[in-house]
Amino acid sequence: MATISSYYFREAIKGAARRGVDTGKLLESAGVAPTLLDDPLARGDVRAMARLVQQVWYALDDEFMGFTEDRAKVGLFGLMTRFIVPCESLEQVLQAGVRFYNLTRTDVYLGLTRSGDEAVFEASFSRPDLDPNHYFMEFWMVIWHRLAGWITGAPLPLRWASFTFSEPTANVEEFKYMFPCEQRFERPANCFAFDDKYLRLPVVRTKAELKAMLKAAPLMWLTMPSSDLGLVRRVRATLLPKPSQPVEFPSIEVVAERLHTTPQTLRRKLKREGSSYGEIKENIRRDIAIQKVLKGNARIEDIAVSVGYAETRSFTRAFHQWTGYSPLQYRQNFQQSARSTDLLS
Repeated sequence: MATISSYYFREAIKGAARRGVDTGKLLESAGVAPTLLDDPLARGDVRAMARLVQQVWYALDDEFMGFTEDRAKVGLFGLMTRFIVPCESLEQVLQAGVRFYNLTRTDVYLGLTRSGDEAVFEASFSRPDLDPNHYFMEFWMVIWHRLAGWITGAPLPLRWASFTFSEPTANVEEFKYMFPCEQRFERPANCFAFDDKYLRLPVVRTKAELKAMLKAAPLMWLTMPSSDLGLVRRVRATLLPKPSQPVEFPSIEVVAERLHTTPQTLRRKLKREGSSYGEIKENIRRDIAIQKVLKGNARIEDIAVSVGYAETRSFTRAFHQWTGYSPLQYRQNFQQSARSTDLLS
């Protein structure tokens, strides 16, 4: 079963909440337990996530889920695909999509350019403040990357992806699967690049397959290329402690034995996926620490010990590297944001 971080369930309903929709009913209709949203470390069924996205679409009649200035009425993306049916190459498909949205929308911009031997696909919204956590921008870029791969019959290898915002913290692991390439942050544009030779790839999907894909949307767009079969995710699942347990990690030899492989093979395959055993442990430690800092008012000293730091000073330094803030600053910023949201609702 493919899964996705609870972060995306929380973010998916924020545009609807801002527009006054009962998000409890959206969750219920999608079969999503509200408790899932309360646990930053939890993961939910990607099919439930797809149902939740659909519920938001239809509740708002907006395929942009309330994150742009004007609605994109349900069916707009399907209408766009009619213009790509006659296309013969990936370049024609992307150009048709760019022309369609730039003609029909004033609050969304798409672009396709060449730079050297690279093709660059760019996206921007005129009101990024309506998408403060960049949820929909990420989703929108993923949609186009997945569509490009699907319509040509194989995943589209990316060289790099750039973003106007800072490196994420809440969904950093998921981000690697969404954009499996070099990632650049705080750049002038949101875009991804690939070898321009792929623009010549032929379209291999039929009109019937396109209709079937649209009927199943957005499930295809939410399924990560590595899905739950990725070794990083398997190792992470093996290491995650239960809520009542302290953060303690076994040796890589023990983990390798659990996964029926050798430590050497495990290291090699993790490196191939752009990670390492040490990085996975550090990311788990970070995620649990952030959860503990945000939940309640536990002493920072106690949190440091609970996630394996003997000295509070070392924990504070590590936390600043993870988030750009001290633990207390991070908690205060979160509480102030929560109060502001309550005042606006």
